[in-house]
Amino acid sequence: MKLTFIQWLIQGIPECIALVLLGFVLLESRMDIKRALIPGVIEALVVYFVRLFPLPFGIHTMVAIISLSVLLLCFTEGRYSKALLISFFVFLVLGLSELAILPAVSHLIKMPLEVIFEQPLLFALVTLPQVFVLFVLAFFVDHFYNKRKKRTEKLL
Repeated sequence: MKLTFIQWLIQGIPECIALVLLGFVLLESRMDIKRALIPGVIEALVVYFVRLFPLPFGIHTMVAIISLSVLLLCFTEGRYSKALLISFFVFLVLGLSELAILPAVSHLIKMPLEVIFEQPLLFALVTLPQVFVLFVLAFFVDHFYNKRKKRTEKLL
C-alpha cells in the first residue's frame, strides 16, 4: 500500500521514531528520544520510498525490518544478530498493536475499516494510538531496565 505524503508526516515519521526508540531501549537498555530522531526519520524515508514500488505483500515489511536492524547497528554498539532479532520483535509489537487497536478505533468511531483505509488522512489519524502505545512501551521497558539495573548495582 502506497503512503501519501500526509500519511508519512502524520503516521510514518512518528511511528518509525517510536520503532527506533523501542529498538534502542531493548538493545541498550536506555531511552534517548533525541538520538532516535535521525534514525527514525531515515527509517521513515526508507519505508516511504519502498512503498512507492508495486511490491508483493510483505516485502516492504521485510525491507523495513532489515533497514531498522542496520540503523540500530549503526547508531548503537550492538551485534547484528541481536539487532535483527530486536527488529523482528519491534515489528511484531507494531503488528499486534495494529491488530488490536485498528478494529477497536473503527468500532469506537462507528466506521468500517474499509472506509478508514480509503481516506489517507483519517487512516493516519486512526493509527496514532498505536504509535502512542509504542512510545509508552519503550518508556516502560526503559523504566524496568533501569529499576533492575539499580537493584543489581546495590547488590554489588
